[in-house]
Amino acid sequence: MNAVDLKTFVKFAGLDALYWAFIAAFAGYASAYLLACGLSAGVLSLMLACYMGCCFAGAFFWGGLCDRKKTNRRVFLFEFTAAAAAAMAVWFMASKNVWIAAALYPLFGFLFAPLGSNLDSWMLRSFNRDASVYGRARSLGSVGYAVMMLVMGRLISSFGYVMMPVMAGAAALAVLVLAFFTAEMPYEERKGAAQKANTKDLLKIRPYMFLLVILFFTGLAASPFNNLKTVIISSVGGDVSVLGLDAFIGVMVQAVFIFISGSMRRYPSDLRLFVMCFCVLVTMALTYTAVAPAMVILGTVFNNVSYGVMLPTMREITEKNVTGPLKNTAHSLSDAMYGSFAGIIALTYSGTLMDAFGARSVALLGMGIMLVPVVISLTVILKNRKAKA
Repeated sequence: MNAVDLKTFVKFAGLDALYWAFIAAFAGYASAYLLACGLSAGVLSLMLACYMGCCFAGAFFWGGLCDRKKTNRRVFLFEFTAAAAAAMAVWFMASKNVWIAAALYPLFGFLFAPLGSNLDSWMLRSFNRDASVYGRARSLGSVGYAVMMLVMGRLISSFGYVMMPVMAGAAALAVLVLAFFTAEMPYEERKGAAQKANTKDLLKIRPYMFLLVILFFTGLAASPFNNLKTVIISSVGGDVSVLGLDAFIGVMVQAVFIFISGSMRRYPSDLRLFVMCFCVLVTMALTYTAVAPAMVILGTVFNNVSYGVMLPTMREITEKNVTGPLKNTAHSLSDAMYGSFAGIIALTYSGTLMDAFGARSVALLGMGIMLVPVVISLTVILKNRKAKA
């Protein structure tokens, strides 16, 4: 397996699958649970905006800590333990005082959000920066998320939200045990000026900055769809079991595209970014015209095609263009630009917009927003082709 031994691959594939199963068991249903406990869509949206703000701060803090301490494993173990404890506290408090739970949820975001990029960076180093091997292992993380979302939808429908801490706790324990026994490759030693690099140096890397711009606009449109899906599904007659089915189908499609990411590298990264943006535009159009859960699920499929193309591509662009002791920070920043920085802005208004004009109103706005990255990425493609002619 391209100089990566099977044991290492299996360990990381299993670790990633269990990690994303934990995320599905808790974060995947947290919004639905808090709505069931009495939060309105508007308040939930504002809470998620605060959560995204803490995610963004956490990306810099934990990514920078990994770079300074030259370890992903030790930071991951501490950070994941704290995130799992915060998740349990949110669930417990929601049934007692939903406002305290809403106040605790941003703390979970500060701890949880950088974990995915931390784990990805740990895997990439262990796989000798081989993107194709990384894609195969990371695809199993998507499978873990998809299966857990489907299972949780059925369990919650049958037994209630008490299944959240049961399943999330079991997955979290398995993650900690496996992570504890998974080795870490030493950080690459660099001397001289590279050691003095700071975050501002990332702003000088044009391909990386272009990536951040595309991620920001895409995240701005997709954030309400990703974080308030339960409201959208409910507006067309779906319930929590449909939410689980929606995630299962969508993320299984995502897994396929992440798995074949090595083969997709034959296509230029600018073309892949255009495909990513266009798929989200289709998602917004399907959501806006949806009259049944099936149309929302189809939109989810396109959204996950987008993410399945985006994740390996943004890891590739970062690994290729960011050198020195800033890789963890750069990976965390790209994740935060799509998931939290854009989300902070989008979620400050999306819940209120939904309350006032209906769930599909955010999709109409998202269509307008997505025209920006679609046009930008298409312009770059044409410019690059012209330069090569």
